[in-house]
Amino acid sequence: MNHTQLEALNFYMTDLSQVSCNDLELIAKRCKSLVSVKIVSLEEFSGGCFNKQSEEYAALAYPPRLCRLGLNYMSTTEMPIVYPFASRLKKLDLLYALLDTEDHCVLLQRCPNLEVLETRNVIGDRGMEVLARSCKKMKRLRIERGADEQELEDEEGVVSQRGLTAIAQGCLELEYIAVYVSDITNAALESMGMNLKNLCDFRMVLLDKEEIITDLPLDNGIRSLLSGCNKLRRFALYLRPGGLTDVGLTYIGQNSQNIRWMLLGYLGESDSGLLGFSRGCPSLQKLEVRGCCFSENALAMAVLQLRSLRYLWVQGYRRSKTGFDLLAMARPYWNIEIIPPR
Repeated sequence: MNHTQLEALNFYMTDLSQVSCNDLELIAKRCKSLVSVKIVSLEEFSGGCFNKQSEEYAALAYPPRLCRLGLNYMSTTEMPIVYPFASRLKKLDLLYALLDTEDHCVLLQRCPNLEVLETRNVIGDRGMEVLARSCKKMKRLRIERGADEQELEDEEGVVSQRGLTAIAQGCLELEYIAVYVSDITNAALESMGMNLKNLCDFRMVLLDKEEIITDLPLDNGIRSLLSGCNKLRRFALYLRPGGLTDVGLTYIGQNSQNIRWMLLGYLGESDSGLLGFSRGCPSLQKLEVRGCCFSENALAMAVLQLRSLRYLWVQGYRRSKTGFDLLAMARPYWNIEIIPPR
């Protein structure tokens, strides 16, 4: 330890496996600039490793103010470590935990004060239902895509309209949701619009591993979501061809009065949908469009109608031979990135 001027040290995600109290004593001894080490008042801890038998952790005394936790590579065996203070947890990061659907259910029902949860879609619909019943103070919910290899994820680990409907009915204080779904219906989106009045940020990706989706297109559901959640400021929707018609794209424009950032993936059917969309969105400043079917002319016309727009990122548009149609939207203050299909 040669860094004697050390003032801050972070070991998060370094995969350290051999750690002892002697190491901490050496750091404290050699680092003369280290003024204090606040372990007793610790409120947030992320990282960690498990290199002993689980029963050896049973006698640990946990900081009484610890309320935000993220334990990497925690499995079913180590999960009881969290039980003594689970009831006071406000934030739980399970993105790098090795838990299945049942583990999520067992743990989440012990966390009545949870406000922030980050995990993978291995939580499943059953885990979402437990979350909705047990965690009424939930404000931020982030569910990332899990492993694509079937053997690496729990067979229950899919999130669909069933899980989203449960969240809409049970977590009424929700402000942020980002989720990868395997199936979705208009009714689930309508339920969110009806119940989640504090929602400010909505992000949903429809995964492509299921060939048949229960209820497409999602025109009416998206309209209900946007009209009901009028506090929305950020909106991301990534579907598949056929997921939203030109009518649905127009609905987005008509019902996005306050949205400032938007990401749209594989939405609409033709230029007509984009032009209908661009007649709304009065507050939109940043727009990202992926997998779009729109022509250069439609993109330029849409940009000219979106008066508040300051940033545009487009991938996969219908390009012309000359590209001259794009010149209509050129402005000295514009930041534009256009990526044609390969």
